[in-house]
Amino acid sequence: MVRPQVYRIKKYENKIVGDVVKARFDALKETMAEQQSVRFSDLVNLENTVKSIVEPEGVATILIPHYLNFGRELYSLTQRFSGATLNTEATLVFQKWKARGLSVDILKAIGNAFGIDTSGWS
Repeated sequence: MVRPQVYRIKKYENKIVGDVVKARFDALKETMAEQQSVRFSDLVNLENTVKSIVEPEGVATILIPHYLNFGRELYSLTQRFSGATLNTEATLVFQKWKARGLSVDILKAIGNAFGIDTSGWS
């Protein structure tokens, strides 16, 4: 049986009571901070890796954030997928950034730094 919207609204309103939200947030705050510290460390390493690939190529400063965004997308994929699925998803991301005018060779180098098979990228 489908629950009427009145019950759903009441349940939602009870969930967003300030004291309840604060208690939930306080209970999870330490765990959230621990998990983010790992992610932030990974992101710093990722950005340094991408910059070490991009800067020697003489890429214009205005384009570097786009390569960093590409690297962040690949990092996100590596956290969710592996194997053939990772390669397929990474190829789609590559095609998107290639269509935006980024250098194929640099995108491949960044993909290789993430351990992604870039042999099919062109």
